[in-house]
Amino acid sequence: MDCETPAAWVNLIDEESGLYNRLHLVHFLTEAFARARRYGGPLSCVLFRATWWRGFEEIGAPPAEAVRTLGRFLLLGVREGDILGRWSDQEFLLVAPGTSREGAAMCMGKILDRLAAAPLSFEGSVTASVRAGEAGLPEDAARLRYPEDLPLLAHERLIAATR
Repeated sequence: MDCETPAAWVNLIDEESGLYNRLHLVHFLTEAFARARRYGGPLSCVLFRATWWRGFEEIGAPPAEAVRTLGRFLLLGVREGDILGRWSDQEFLLVAPGTSREGAAMCMGKILDRLAAAPLSFEGSVTASVRAGEAGLPEDAARLRYPEDLPLLAHERLIAATR
C-alpha cells in the first residue's frame, strides 16, 4: 500500500457534499456521547432531511452541485466546535456538544427560517425542501441508551413534525 495515498476507508469527507461523512459523524458522536454521559454535560443533534423537487415532481437523486450547495448553506448555521456531515443520501446531521436540546431547537429554527426566507434553487429547475428534528441530553436521557439513539430520536421527531 502506498503511504502517500490515504486509503478510501480513511477518508472522512463525503465527496459529493464536501462535509464530513457518516463514518466520522459516528466516531465524533460516540465520543461526545460518552463525555456527556460521564460528565453530565449537554449534547444534542439535529437531523436535516432534504426532499428534492423538479417543479412539483419529487426526484430521487439531485445533482451533485445541489447537494454541495445545500451542505454549505447548512454549514453557515454551525458554531465552532459543532460538526455537520452527510448522514445519508438525503440527510445531514449536526452534532452539537455542550448544547441542550432547547439550544439545538433554536439553531434548527434559525437555519430553517433562513432557508424559508431565501429558498435555494439549483440548475435544471431543482429545488429542495428541508425538514428537521432534534434530540439531546440531558432532556432525552431516558430514551437515549446508545449514541445512535440520538439521530434515531431526531428522525422520529422530524417525521412527527411533518404530520
